[in-house]
Amino acid sequence: MSTAENVTFESTAQQPRASEDGDEAAAAKVGKATFCFMDRRLNTRVIFEGVDFTPDDIVDSSFPTMMDTFSHAAFEVRVRSAVAIVKPSDKSKSDVGDGGPKVFATTISLDDIKIDHTLNTEEGCAPDEIDLDKAPSAFYLPKKYPVMSYPPNIMVVFKETETQFLFELPSFSFDKGTPEGNAVEEANEFYNYITVGKGRNRKMVVEETQTEPVVIQSRHTLAVRPQKKNAASFASLWDMHDTYEKLRRARAKEEPDEMVLYQSADAKLLRKKKVVDAGPDHMRGKTFQEIGKTHNFYDAVLLTERVLAAKAYSDAQKKFRGLVPMDPLSLDLVYVYTITQLWTFECSETDHHPVVMMAFNPSNENILAVAYGDIGCAKQFDGIVAVWCTKNPIKPERFYRFVEPLTSIAFSAKNPNWLACGFANGDVLILDVTSYSKKIIAQSTRDTNPCFEPIWTVTWRAIDKDNEYVLTTCQDGRVNRFTSTKTHDFICTPMMRLSTVEGSLKGLQVTKACLKVDVPINRHPAGHCIMWHPSISHIYYVGTDEGCIHQCSKNYLNQHMDVFRTHAGPVYALHCSPFMNNLMMTCGADGAIRLWVEGIDDVIMTLTCKGAVYEAAFCPVNATIILTISTNILSIWDLRRKTHIPCAEYTLTDEGILTCLKFGEGGDSVFVSDSMGKVHTFHLEDTPIPPYYQRKMLDDAIKKALCTRPNLLKQLEKMASYQKKHH
Repeated sequence: MSTAENVTFESTAQQPRASEDGDEAAAAKVGKATFCFMDRRLNTRVIFEGVDFTPDDIVDSSFPTMMDTFSHAAFEVRVRSAVAIVKPSDKSKSDVGDGGPKVFATTISLDDIKIDHTLNTEEGCAPDEIDLDKAPSAFYLPKKYPVMSYPPNIMVVFKETETQFLFELPSFSFDKGTPEGNAVEEANEFYNYITVGKGRNRKMVVEETQTEPVVIQSRHTLAVRPQKKNAASFASLWDMHDTYEKLRRARAKEEPDEMVLYQSADAKLLRKKKVVDAGPDHMRGKTFQEIGKTHNFYDAVLLTERVLAAKAYSDAQKKFRGLVPMDPLSLDLVYVYTITQLWTFECSETDHHPVVMMAFNPSNENILAVAYGDIGCAKQFDGIVAVWCTKNPIKPERFYRFVEPLTSIAFSAKNPNWLACGFANGDVLILDVTSYSKKIIAQSTRDTNPCFEPIWTVTWRAIDKDNEYVLTTCQDGRVNRFTSTKTHDFICTPMMRLSTVEGSLKGLQVTKACLKVDVPINRHPAGHCIMWHPSISHIYYVGTDEGCIHQCSKNYLNQHMDVFRTHAGPVYALHCSPFMNNLMMTCGADGAIRLWVEGIDDVIMTLTCKGAVYEAAFCPVNATIILTISTNILSIWDLRRKTHIPCAEYTLTDEGILTCLKFGEGGDSVFVSDSMGKVHTFHLEDTPIPPYYQRKMLDDAIKKALCTRPNLLKQLEKMASYQKKHH
């Protein structure tokens, strides 16, 4: 028999359905209005094999119906036919689970949807009468109220609490002579001994104890936050200067002596009181003779001279600072390599005193130290160190005199105010340039310094983060290391002793000179210049008067690592290119400037001048421009244009010769000194605009110059490929 035959549907439309118990509550539940789509199910019963499987009513009379609550148009109200699916089962009504009858409604007709037109569809929208212009401005922040606010007045009620005695010392009075009176008298004597007597000098130890915690609340704890407002004020530089000067000169308070003074101690064992400096205000005099000797007066005059010099050299200062740049799109731009004189550092004290060395301060590019000494003239000169400032080209700001002529100077990188000075008699000292008078930080002594010959070069080298030492080269071939101590002495430590080279050497091939004697008198050549390796910290190069370059190391004493010949005469300068670490430049007495590449024995390029070349320098902003000085001529070379002659030559002086050459930090300013005691400052103009890839431009210029030397060009290419693989 099929499932349809076992199922019986009974209609109960004429009378309401009641429960099996027949109580009135069930009849009232059926009589309540229900949903229209559930009316058919309420009027139909499902009976299978005599068992009633009709589902219970899901509408509870104690709760409101959905018709009273929902008003959405998506709910349908159309009466649908009931679909009942019953699976045969022997289980009872309570065992029917997921397999029981289910009812589905799958179609919705839009025509049967009823919409209540009495509902307000504009609920939640802003009314039209609201004034939109009252909105806050976007340029003002809204007022933000604090999280907590305190009332201006607080009512406080004080109540007396129970008194708690933490310590009580009652007073006793007894007759003298009685046992109680004797005990009180002994207690009084002991108290006087430990308070005003000798017992007060006893050893005391402070220990922590546990006490009852007492929370104390001040009356300002819940006070109203004070109101604040912004107020404008103005203070000039002079006001701030005077304020800080008064604070600096404020008299310090004398601190009391913390040492316990025993009555039996000797006077010489007592600690001396601290002497407090009264300050310059109490020592300042009223006359010019007294005021003119103070450092404050010197500082004021120094600033005044800088201001006056800035007005006199206004145009020159603008060029020196780079405020007048070159227009790269100018139609009349011509690369003719011109120099324009800005000013000259000279004064009456340094007139006709030869300049032997110049050094820029590493922390302030405006400070230039100039050493005046002897360059082999017949006249003997005293030593002078003048510290010039580019803001005041009229007069040096520091001036120090020495008995012996100077030969070299160098600023310290760790302490920029320290200036190392080398002298013609072999002495070395450190000078503090912050002082107007001669202030020596450290000085070598004859007990530790074995050198009596001129110190040709002085350079600084760092030991660690805070300490550094001075490295010098001498006329007798010594390379010494000077380390400062707390006793202001220089401890000299020999690092290297250069020896005369013999036989064939790498590098430049020169004609062997005929020796007039079998044994030369001097077996140690002079070290004229020194340069540290740009990438290897323990290697340095020393140029000698034999025309050779010695490669030395701090780790190998008394012997060099390598040596090669660069000139037919003494080597005067040795520099490394700032754009290519393995490219070196040397100049010497044979009138040549030669370029060398580390690892290649042959000369890369040779530039020839008319006389001995005393100094040469790479341009810090243009990799191919080189400046040289020979006799009284300043030459400008550009490696990518031509190398057989300079691009421009300028005769600077007719009386003396040029001695030193330095580039400014900006690369456009050039400082040239002569044997007449003058330091000329020039501005380099009409030069090619430096490209972005400086190293590539320099490499192309070198390869272009080596087009006629294919073997050397192959060595350069192999070296370049090797460096690319290992870097």
